[in-house]
Amino acid sequence: MAGFMQGMRGLVVAAGVLAAGAGPLAAQTVTGSVPGPAADAKLLAAAKAEGKVSVYGTSSVVALKSDAEAFEKAYGIRVNVTQVTSGPMTARVDQEIRAGRMNADVVMTADRHSLYRWIAASELTRLPAAKYPERTDYLAHIQVVYQAVFYNSQAVASADVPKTWNDVLNPKFSGKIVLGSPRISPAYSELYYALWKDPQYGQAFFDKLAALKPRVVQNNAMVAQLVASGEGVVGFTALPYDGINIKTSSPAAPIEYSYLDVVTVAPTFMGLNAKAQNPNAARLFALWMMSPAGQVAHNGSGRASSMLGNLPGTLAAPDPKRVRFDVTAEKVSIEYSGLIAMFDRIFK
Repeated sequence: MAGFMQGMRGLVVAAGVLAAGAGPLAAQTVTGSVPGPAADAKLLAAAKAEGKVSVYGTSSVVALKSDAEAFEKAYGIRVNVTQVTSGPMTARVDQEIRAGRMNADVVMTADRHSLYRWIAASELTRLPAAKYPERTDYLAHIQVVYQAVFYNSQAVASADVPKTWNDVLNPKFSGKIVLGSPRISPAYSELYYALWKDPQYGQAFFDKLAALKPRVVQNNAMVAQLVASGEGVVGFTALPYDGINIKTSSPAAPIEYSYLDVVTVAPTFMGLNAKAQNPNAARLFALWMMSPAGQVAHNGSGRASSMLGNLPGTLAAPDPKRVRFDVTAEKVSIEYSGLIAMFDRIFK
């Protein structure tokens, strides 16, 4: 854990700092080309013979579709992707394991605790050898998402764009705030947990927020969609890639995001099924995902930050002084039921 935290801090500094913590989505990206991994001829031949690889992923549909298209273009190997949020994915994989075998060759999820369980139960196998920051024998961070707040740039005057979480309590936002439910996953709930436990905010923040009558939704993408449509003017927990996905299809959509005075970080990890039906294609996919080419495919167009630093198209990171690196999905899990109970009680 200590090594992970140190590496994450290094990533933030290397990726750059968002000026004032806010700005146009995808503005903090760079352009250029990146190389793919040097594939071992024997592995490549075996992977091509299998011809396909199946992936379960909790990242956005756009990121996973980008992965599939770029990998198939590079190697001619089809990628079958199933996108699902962390909680349902964990339940699905656990059920498949009880039935005899996990169906996906590759799993990519923010639920590190479940990945540790699967490793301990020998359901995951070692990743192929590759130089990659903060990886372990079994897991690699393939996406880094910093949690923020969305705002509608047409409905929120520049002077009212939140700079701190206290600014979110502006009476002008009453009845127009959208909250993603903490039930989405412990990783998604890190920001709520950090505010809940922060001495500057704590329970009082949520009581004041409840007085503004926010709308709670059960899907993180809906937070961005409702803010972009104007049904809400402020929304969180904001995952910047949800805003990017809207901007990709509707460039004029009035949705932007801001990193405030408390920021949390939710990494996504990749692991390989020890009983994979396409083990060679899975290993090749893992090598590619840990390469600059794979990282740009997954995190490019401003969707997220990369452990490899400021790669073309990846999102720059917030000011490291704002980031609560100590708040992890594992820490949230310890009091997850209490956090959900608090939400259920005050956001009726």
